[in-house]
Amino acid sequence: MMTILSLKRYALRLIKQMASNYVPRGVIFIIDVAISIFAAQFTFFLISSVSEGKLKFIHLNWEFVSLVTIQILFFIIFKSYSGVVRYTGFKDSIKQLQTTISTVAALLLINELIYNIYQVKILVNGGAIIYGFIAFSLLFLFRVIVKRAYQLINAESSSTKAFLLGTSLTDVALAESIISDTRTSFDIIGFISETDNLKRTRILTLPIFTIEQIKNKALLESPSVIVSSQKLRELATADSNILNQLLELNFKIYKLPELQDWSGESIASEIKKVNLEDLLQRTPIKLQREKLRSIYKGKTILVTGAAGSIGSDIVRQLIRFEPKKILMLDQAETPLHELCLELSKNHPDLNFEAVIANVRNSKRLEFVFEHFLPEIVFHGAAYKHVPMMEANPIEALDVNFMGTKNLTDLSLKFKISRFVFVSTDKAVNPTNIMGASKRSAEIYLQSLTRNKSISTRFITTRFGNVLGSNGSVIPHFKKQIENLGPVTVTHPDITRYFMTIDEACQLVLEAGAMGNGGEIYVFDMGKPVKITDLAKQMIRLSGFIPFKDIDIIYTGLRPGEKLYEELLADKENTLPTHHQKILIAKASYEFDAEKLILLKNLQNQIKNNIELKSIEVLKELVPEFKPLTETSEQRNVV
Repeated sequence: MMTILSLKRYALRLIKQMASNYVPRGVIFIIDVAISIFAAQFTFFLISSVSEGKLKFIHLNWEFVSLVTIQILFFIIFKSYSGVVRYTGFKDSIKQLQTTISTVAALLLINELIYNIYQVKILVNGGAIIYGFIAFSLLFLFRVIVKRAYQLINAESSSTKAFLLGTSLTDVALAESIISDTRTSFDIIGFISETDNLKRTRILTLPIFTIEQIKNKALLESPSVIVSSQKLRELATADSNILNQLLELNFKIYKLPELQDWSGESIASEIKKVNLEDLLQRTPIKLQREKLRSIYKGKTILVTGAAGSIGSDIVRQLIRFEPKKILMLDQAETPLHELCLELSKNHPDLNFEAVIANVRNSKRLEFVFEHFLPEIVFHGAAYKHVPMMEANPIEALDVNFMGTKNLTDLSLKFKISRFVFVSTDKAVNPTNIMGASKRSAEIYLQSLTRNKSISTRFITTRFGNVLGSNGSVIPHFKKQIENLGPVTVTHPDITRYFMTIDEACQLVLEAGAMGNGGEIYVFDMGKPVKITDLAKQMIRLSGFIPFKDIDIIYTGLRPGEKLYEELLADKENTLPTHHQKILIAKASYEFDAEKLILLKNLQNQIKNNIELKSIEVLKELVPEFKPLTETSEQRNVV
C-alpha cells in the first residue's frame, strides 16, 4: 500500500515540477522510452490474445528489444524529446507523428527483409500499425496532461481575465491562439462586439457582449480587454468612441500584433498595454524608401541635438538608408553616451561618431565640418521650453537663432548639399520668445535661398508637439499619475497638435529629400487635442478614474502660452506635395535691404548680450510676434 502511495506522490511531484520548471531533456527522453516500452508490451499482449489463444502479459524476447530499439533510434533522430512539454502545440504533435510513422515504416521494412531471409518477423504487420497508434496516443497524451496541469496550477493566481474586442474571423483566431497558449497569463472569458446588433450570442462557447450590455453589468472588478494592433489602428483613425467608452468603464486595454507579425510560437511576449500613442495614432506613413535611400545612402550626415528625443530618432531612422557615417552632435554628454551604447549594441556595423559641441560655438562647429566633412545636416538642437525661454530670452535667441546661423553659414562654406531645419508650430504668429526665435531662424534660412548661386538646399520643417519627447506634457503627466496626482493642466480649453516621434521624424526625412531649397514644410498634424482629454486618457490607461482616484486641477496659462496653436500664419497659403501629410507653406515675407539690416542687427545685439534691444529688433524682424509677457529685464529679474 505504501509503495502505491509513494508512486502516486512521486508522479504528482513530477507533474508539478514539469508544470513549474523546465525539466531536463534527458528526463523527457527516459519518460518517452518508458511510454514506448509500455506501448510495445501492450501491443504484444494484444497480438498474443489473438494468435496464441492465451494471454501473455510480459514479453522480454528479441522481438520486443528490436521494436523498442528502433523507436529509441527515431526519438534520437527527430529529437522529439527536445521541446518544452508545457508548451506542447501543433508542431510538437507533428514531430511525434513523424517519429511514430518512421518507426512503423522501419518495422514494416525490416519485417519484409528478415522474413525473406529467415522467415520470421519482429511482429505481424498489423501489430506494427497497432503499436504506432498506441505509442503516438500515449506520447501525445502525456504532453497534453502536463500542459493542462501547468495551466491549472498557474491559473490559480496569475491569470488575468480578459475580453477580446471584435468578433471577426481574425479576432476569433487570435482568441483561439491566446486560449491554447500556456505561456500567456490571460484567460479569455468573452468577446465584446463593435456593434449593437448581435447576429449570435456565443463564439468558441464564450459569450458575446455589446458595450451597452457591459455598462449594465458589473462583469469584473478590474476588467481587461485585448485588441489587435490592426483593429486598434482602425478604431483610432476612424475617431471611434469604443475605446474611450471602455476606458470610461475602467477597462485595461492591451494590444497584440496581427498573426503574421508574431515573432515566435507564443503571443505571451507580444501582448502589451496600450499607450497614449496608440490611441492618437493616425494612418501609417508610407515613405518613398527608394528615393530616400538614393539621397541618404553613402552620405556623411550630421544630426545636431542628436541626444534629444527628435534627434535620436532621426539617427535611428537614418540607419535603414545605409549612410556612410552619422555624426551625432550634442552638448548633453550623458544622453549622447547612452545613445552610443544603444547603437553599438543594436547596430554594431554602423559607422557613427559622437561629437560633444555647442551650436553657439562657431569655432568648434567649424572644426567638426572641416574634420568630418558632412554632406547633409539635420539641425534639431534648440531650446524649446516656453516658460524657461520667457525668463531667459537672450539664451533662446543665442541658441535658436545664432546657433542656426552658425550651422547654415558653415553649410554654405563647406558646400553641404542639404540642410534640414527642425522648426515648430510655435513659430506661427508667435506669442513667446521661443516661437519668435525659431521664426527668426526660419527667416534667416529663407534670406539665404534668395541667392540662386548657392548649391545648398535649405529646408524648414514645421510641426507641433511630439508625444513622449523630452520635457513634453506626457512624461510630466506620467510622473504626476505615479505620485497619485493631482494632474495639473494650465487651462480647461487648451488644445495642442500632437504626433508621435516616429511619425514626426519620418516626415522630416521625407521633407528633407523632396525639398529644392527655401521651402517651409508643414506637416498634417491631424485634429488638435484637448490637454484635459489627454490627461483623462492617461489616468484611465494607468488604471485610475479621473476626478475620483486622481484629481485634475487647472493652474492658469504659463508665460507666453497660447490656448491653441497654428501651423500656418494668416498670410500664408499652402501647396500640396506628392506626400499627403506634407504641405508647402508659401510665405508672404518680403525681403528688402531693411530686413537684411535687421538680421545683421539682431546678430550684433545677441553677440553683445543686450536683451531689450535684441527683443526690439526681433519684433521688427518678426512683425507678427505679439508677446503676452514682459521680459526678465522688464521685471528686473536677473
